Amino acid sequence: MPLKVPNALEVEVITSLLTPALTMRLYGNDKTPADGDVAANYTEISGGNYTSRPLLFASWTITPGAPSIASRALEQWLFNGPVAGPNTIYGYFVTRNSDGKLMWAERFPSANVPFGPVNGSKIVVLPRFSAESQF
Repeated sequence: MPLKVPNALEVEVITSLLTPALTMRLYGNDKTPADGDVAANYTEISGGNYTSRPLLFASWTITPGAPSIASRALEQWLFNGPVAGPNTIYGYFVTRNSDGKLMWAERFPSANVPFGPVNGSKIVVLPRFSAESQF
């Protein structure tokens, strides 16, 4: 019989992942997230009114279930011009503040990348996790 993680433990796993202080960052290099990645694989954008965003544990809502889900309010960036470094945006990545380690990354859908912001451009991300035993 396969291993089964109960829903209550799924909530604990999500909680342990989201409890440390985290920072969400937008990246501008043409990168598809991969298993062996580290934070240095992603080039954080700069300029255009961009700032990284803290992801505080208190702002997450965790709902037990099948699957258990963690969600939070939208993260939104409003640009006042082009960004520096790479002048495009491909996705976002999240690092742990205590040691700078990469926690996860997501490339935006192919229809939306590369994205070159101009004055008035907006990017909206809805951070959401689900956990379900699949062994």
